[in-house]
Amino acid sequence: MSGDIYERLRRHVNAIGTGFAATTTGVEMRFLQRLFTEEEAETYLHLTENLESPEQIAQRDGLDPERLAVTLNTMTEKGLVFPKRVGERRYYAAAPAFHGIYEHQVTRMDPELAQIMEDYVWAEKVPEAPPPGREVLAGFPLRTIPVETPIGVSRPIAPYEDVKEIIRNQDRIAVAKCYCTVQQQALGHKCNQPDEVCLLLGFYADYYVDTGLGRRITQDEALEILNRAEEAGLVHQIPNSTDPAAICNCCPDCCGQLRILKMLPNPAALVTTDHFATVDRDLCTGCQLCVDRCRFNAISMSAESLADVNRERCIGCGLCVSSCVVDAIVLAVKPEAERREPGYTTPFMRSSQDIESTIR
Repeated sequence: MSGDIYERLRRHVNAIGTGFAATTTGVEMRFLQRLFTEEEAETYLHLTENLESPEQIAQRDGLDPERLAVTLNTMTEKGLVFPKRVGERRYYAAAPAFHGIYEHQVTRMDPELAQIMEDYVWAEKVPEAPPPGREVLAGFPLRTIPVETPIGVSRPIAPYEDVKEIIRNQDRIAVAKCYCTVQQQALGHKCNQPDEVCLLLGFYADYYVDTGLGRRITQDEALEILNRAEEAGLVHQIPNSTDPAAICNCCPDCCGQLRILKMLPNPAALVTTDHFATVDRDLCTGCQLCVDRCRFNAISMSAESLADVNRERCIGCGLCVSSCVVDAIVLAVKPEAERREPGYTTPFMRSSQDIESTIR
């Protein structure tokens, strides 16, 4: 019976957000059994991606609203659901696996849980048809955006790719420790990069503050964090949406997405970005600062001792641009056929308006 409830739970989590595929090793069951009691697993099966009150859920599925409210409160403390308070009323939605249950363990990480998560990322996934109604994302869920407005491009940077403009348009901002860095540190990998660099916006800012996963900050504090992240050589990534709900400042040695991309021979073909770096050979002095700055080995020195960009490896993060003291490197815009325009929201991390509008 225990195995059955966790398999039903796995299928329900798989039907939400970007999914939660089964693996050939069964490590996903270790993950679910570590985080959910059987009662919590059963309760999760009654939740949807929409915010509902315990009374609404109980009335729909014939449950005891008082017992349900107690269980949902415990699940909130464990990062298994998304809560929302409106006045004296509380609402709850099922948290997806990513961004959600995984990332919400950032303050509860230990070596055992970190290893389970690592094993899941690299485990062979079992092919299965997507659940009805769940959108399957092509490629990676995060969009790489430049650290600064590109120089010399043929069109202005899109508002959803301008990290500073995104911040200026927010009235609810929180910062939290990077889940990926915390998880890698729990595995014994040392990282000297700043770790309190994940910026949560809107609904997610409220969630992180209310649950103790992060702290409230101002726009100016957020901009200062962005500046420190840029100086440290972290890569800005956002959910692939025109209304992004977070700004991740990612260490290429810790971030799950960037670690995978670094291993590939052609990361530029798979990462979502509209830009790539180009070098003005007349201005390049061959100082090699850009070579050291690039974490994807996309820049090397030519026979003439000038910087040379490998388009197949450049992910358009712009770190080389901000490090070039003679302005020899700029970001160019990809041809229109290679650009990937985002939608308003994304299953990976729904926009604040999208999820908050579900309250009835």
